[in-house]
Amino acid sequence: MIEFSEMQRQLSRTPWWDQPRTWILRDPDLRRARNASFDYTPRALDDLESGGLYLLRGPRRVGKTVTVKKAIHSLVASGTNPRLVLHMATDHLAARDLRTMVDAAAGLTPPGRRTWFIDEITAVKDGWPASIKWLRDNDPRFAQDTVVLTGSSASDLGESVKALAGRRGDASDADRTLLPMSFRAFLRVVGDRRLPDAELPPMAVDALTPEALADATLALAPHLETLVRAWHVYMTVGGFPRVVDSHVRGRSDDAFRRDLLDVVHGEALRQARWSKSQTDAFVRRLAKGLGSPTNRADIANYMGGSATLVGRRLDALRDGFVVWPCYRETFLRPKLAAQEKFYFVDPVFTRLTRHPEAAPNAGVLSEQQLGTALVRSFARRRPGGFLDFDSVLHHRTPTRKEIDFVGPDFGDVAIESKYVPGNRWRRAAPTLKASRWRGIVATRDALDVSDPELVAVPTGMLAWLIGG
Repeated sequence: MIEFSEMQRQLSRTPWWDQPRTWILRDPDLRRARNASFDYTPRALDDLESGGLYLLRGPRRVGKTVTVKKAIHSLVASGTNPRLVLHMATDHLAARDLRTMVDAAAGLTPPGRRTWFIDEITAVKDGWPASIKWLRDNDPRFAQDTVVLTGSSASDLGESVKALAGRRGDASDADRTLLPMSFRAFLRVVGDRRLPDAELPPMAVDALTPEALADATLALAPHLETLVRAWHVYMTVGGFPRVVDSHVRGRSDDAFRRDLLDVVHGEALRQARWSKSQTDAFVRRLAKGLGSPTNRADIANYMGGSATLVGRRLDALRDGFVVWPCYRETFLRPKLAAQEKFYFVDPVFTRLTRHPEAAPNAGVLSEQQLGTALVRSFARRRPGGFLDFDSVLHHRTPTRKEIDFVGPDFGDVAIESKYVPGNRWRRAAPTLKASRWRGIVATRDALDVSDPELVAVPTGMLAWLIGG
């Protein structure tokens, strides 16, 4: 437990309180961001409503702390009294320390609504939702404050959302997710700004009608080669800012990958009491099985454990934003009893191993990143919905063929990933033509929209169109 006086001392060291104009020059997180080869600011904390309570979640090392500090800088630069903006990292706190923190701030802040940024709240393992709920209910000032809570785990999301119901003010889109940068963002930061972002905003998947798709692909035709080449890079580099920066500079990302493996081992899998070698083998085995239904018994045999343990470890990786499950659909709902496919949230996770084998082939990586782009597309409509895993599913036909991506909000479209050149994409035609959906085949470079019932679109073009 942290004493009241010590908490006051910690809060009083807030750098923008006494140096509101120059603190950003010394802040190590913002200094690293300035020294990157590009300027990248996610919009995850845009449009905060006064008095709202927000949850911002995402994988570790994705840039949540930098995003928070940029939001603080914007608030202070726009004229907000710096003394009304508070930040606390909570990875060293217990739940009862949260009450001490709010009590300690009362004598340090002037009258007015405050904005709190409370980092890594999910590191508080002894019941932080109950403490935040108590504070919103019993501290009149905190109840009116704007509060942003960040975390790297989704394991307690259901509990926290339930506990905080009715205590989130007028916050719209109160549950937010920060993921590695999208393909559109990747293209902007690697230096190609010629694509018509303003003229072609992201399209919803169910808006990809034959007419709309024909118009959009015609508008993008001059950029076809750029999109094809950039997608091939993106599906291996991914969107973690540190990895993208290494790519732009032509440097190795080995140090970041070692760091990320430590995160996966120390956070997502720490309850398994595995060695780092076991964690390495587990992640390597998942990478080897990308694109196929996940057989827990087979992985258990490989790991020398039980299928139940493997299931718990998969849940831990899902809650840590390392993987996401693509369930088989039944009546466009997840069929939870069937084997799901697991995809990594970012391709860097396929390269964490210290004992590299053959990397996943380009077709599987493209399928993974297209699926993730689709999930992101639906999350724009329903912030926080990323964690429901019910928007992007796969379909198995009566003849045991598979269609990669369908969903309740796809409209009449099914999407099949065939990262192959030329006309080889037509091998997907019989399965899609026999289904109840119009087909979009995501190809390597083929573009053919002549048949409204079955079109071929380069995967990079499709991912850019949906904003994923």
